[in-house]
Amino acid sequence: MTTCNTRLDALYKSEVITLPNIKIVSNENVQGENIILYENGETSPFHRKDDTVLTFLVDGKINSFYEGLPDQFQVRSRSCTFVYGPCDNEHHILPHDTIDSMAIGFNKRFFYNLLQEDDRWMEGIVNKIEKNQPFSFSRDAYRLTPEMFAILNKIRTARSLPSLRTLHLQNFVNELFLLQLQEITASEEPAYATGIRENDRKKLQGMKAYLDTNFLEELSLAELVKIAGLNTYKIKTGFKSLYGKSVFEYIRWKRMEYAHSLLANGLYNITEVSSIIGYEHVQHFSTAFKKHFGTSPGKYKY
Repeated sequence: MTTCNTRLDALYKSEVITLPNIKIVSNENVQGENIILYENGETSPFHRKDDTVLTFLVDGKINSFYEGLPDQFQVRSRSCTFVYGPCDNEHHILPHDTIDSMAIGFNKRFFYNLLQEDDRWMEGIVNKIEKNQPFSFSRDAYRLTPEMFAILNKIRTARSLPSLRTLHLQNFVNELFLLQLQEITASEEPAYATGIRENDRKKLQGMKAYLDTNFLEELSLAELVKIAGLNTYKIKTGFKSLYGKSVFEYIRWKRMEYAHSLLANGLYNITEVSSIIGYEHVQHFSTAFKKHFGTSPGKYKY
């Protein structure tokens, strides 16, 4: 088996994208032999003491050994790992035609702001990282879902204007980060999904009551954070756990049900209802209505 001390991003001719507090390393490389990659301060594309790293293996086979963690990670096609590995590590590339992967490093201070460590589980993560203790967010590699795969493609193919590209990439990465935490907590920490703290539950119920009477308002996630008194992670994860829909899916559902009642009662025509529930174009409303109810709003013409 060949060993390698070359910088990993140079070895794989990776595309490296540097954003504020985030670094993306994307590579698609043919690898024809067994090889051990030594990841240390000189070869890693990340600042390992300062970055938590989310790695997606789209295609290939890698066995990873992180100093300070007891178990080997066997990473296979369509799987992911989320690791804080400040020490020297080894990655064994197994015989395979292609290694297709993407790694995203989050500066730990920025990561803390995303994480919001007011859950005991999250607080434990922050404490370990602050002490430079190696930490894995899951006991083994976990699945790369179709939703994650779609976002990876968006990151790789983003062709926005230079002034907008950073913003688009940051949005994609944030969405990907949320999907990771949802996947990990579902498998590693089911207690939050099935046993939301009573205080959080009351806040989510209060937010739902607010939405039930204010669903026509234009509400941003930042505004919902203020209304509920919860962080974005709890709003997105907790609300869906309690009610089976994301917050914005619920708002859309409420609007469509209201539109149906207005049309069914003959109080307004299609154009008026479209405007009431916030659509600028009637055709867009008609398409959404048919998708929701399986029938065109034209059915209610009088």
